[in-house]
Amino acid sequence: MDEVSKRWIRNESDRLAVANGCWFDASRGAYTVWWIEKYCRLYEGEWAGQSVLLRSACHEVDRQVLDDWDDGGEQQSIERARIYAEWIADGGHPDWQYECTMRMFGWVRNSERWGRVIRRFNAASIYIPKKQKKTPTLAAWGVYLTCGDGESGAKCFGGAKDGNQAGIAMAHAIAMVEQSPELSGECKMNRNEKSIEHIPTRSKYKPLSSANERTKTSKEGINGNILIDETHVVDRDFIKIISRAGISRAEPYHIEVSTAGNNPDGYGKERQDYARQVVCGAEQNDQLFVAIYEAPQTLSDKDLCQDPVKYGKLANPAWGHTAHEEEFLADFAQSRRTISGLADFKMYRLNIWQHTSNQWLRMDQWLACGGGYELSDYRGQPASVGMDLSKTKDMSALAISIPAGDKVQLFTRLWMTESYIEDNNDKAAFKEWVAAGHLIMIPGDTIQESFIREEFEQLTKQLDVKILVKDRAFAADFTEWCEEKFPKINQIDYPQNAQMMEKPIDDFQAAVIEQSLIHNNNVCLNWQAGHVSTHMNARGFRILKKPYRQDDYRKIDGMVAAVMSHWGTKHLPKRSSVYRRRGVLTA
Repeated sequence: MDEVSKRWIRNESDRLAVANGCWFDASRGAYTVWWIEKYCRLYEGEWAGQSVLLRSACHEVDRQVLDDWDDGGEQQSIERARIYAEWIADGGHPDWQYECTMRMFGWVRNSERWGRVIRRFNAASIYIPKKQKKTPTLAAWGVYLTCGDGESGAKCFGGAKDGNQAGIAMAHAIAMVEQSPELSGECKMNRNEKSIEHIPTRSKYKPLSSANERTKTSKEGINGNILIDETHVVDRDFIKIISRAGISRAEPYHIEVSTAGNNPDGYGKERQDYARQVVCGAEQNDQLFVAIYEAPQTLSDKDLCQDPVKYGKLANPAWGHTAHEEEFLADFAQSRRTISGLADFKMYRLNIWQHTSNQWLRMDQWLACGGGYELSDYRGQPASVGMDLSKTKDMSALAISIPAGDKVQLFTRLWMTESYIEDNNDKAAFKEWVAAGHLIMIPGDTIQESFIREEFEQLTKQLDVKILVKDRAFAADFTEWCEEKFPKINQIDYPQNAQMMEKPIDDFQAAVIEQSLIHNNNVCLNWQAGHVSTHMNARGFRILKKPYRQDDYRKIDGMVAAVMSHWGTKHLPKRSSVYRRRGVLTA
């Protein structure tokens, strides 16, 4: 291994790539940095019109090389890279712009297909909190790939979830070019199309959104570089269509830059999980660049509150430049007032994935309530059962709450149809949950009530079921059957509206916070606890709801049934004192 490459190894993926014939060319990485800083200009505030600086956090390196490349610029840029590499080796903590640009464009490999040296990387996954210069940096890379990479007829596409976000990213690139005397003279801007055309190389940079169904067919034929802003909200269909965009080009680049999100089942989290496997060497992919800046994903709210600055510095490489301690702490103080506010702070400022956009329960508190108890441990005990039945194809759930001293033990039974599991198993681990006994699969494509009746009968044989809480709108047949078969069970109607659900929701949440609730760690129920959210109506009453659209695969039926059964324990007969029943014994 040559000494230069050794200085630029950051992870196991780099070590495997070197063993596979890749090496680091400081000149190529330095050229990209030099080109961006010489020709791209800032366009906002008091620095508008000044040259872009790709920050490194190393004071000796944080100054642009503005001499021409062939007139001293190359030597100065390579020396700058050498100083930086030594600073890193001595324990320096870098900002991300210079670091990522050098590594993304400096690592190379031989290509038999093209008969020359090409970039090692053709894809990049970068996850970084907000306020780190993410969008302008992505814009600068796009401008370089369009105007400075040397490819004739290059095509670059700025991808995003919707046209508005794609347009915002392109607006940064257009403004960057307009402020540059050199680039504005070589480029033609179309503000209506929000595109940039580089006349000398006949290359073009334009926006591309994932939400426009009318242009889906045209996306299938694109061929070039892709730069995606906010990967955590981009859908899999869009990625699938553009995944082979640069397949016929020698050095295409598919760059994704994003914060964390609140959809742990989406493409963005899936991509990050794969990137983690690559960077640690568990998956060898020499062509994927990975950089993830974050606080620990398991960071508890308690630990964060004890030292927010510690975790802020850990997650924000631009700390002291665009992320300032005073502003960071002010944001934290404001955000910590509510559960959802703190969840957003952890997501946007610390790059920690969340489970929903309007979080109801804190997952660290919910998981702390988990226990290893079995239903058989409570044989013959009084119990309240909550029931949330679906119409035909949704999930159905029974939840069993059993008072145990000053706590309530919760168990659940969850059902889903075989056809629904087959159609949606790529979105959640339904089959794994069935195999582990956390979810019961009903054959066919319809919820068969006979399965639920049979389970309910078994519960009455194990427990003293005294309360059944149900929504009669979806359980009319079950209600009549239960009235005939178990006339002593007190059935309580629980219409699922906000006025009815407000108090039970508060009581359940309080039980989780106080850890007076114990659940048996049903993994499927834990999944639901992670994304169940609340919606407040105009009168200030809350109702449990799915995090996204009504037909979303993220089910909450188990959590609804759990709230119902927990509320039902308030209606269980109070056990009288042992002294009242038999009197006081004297010796």
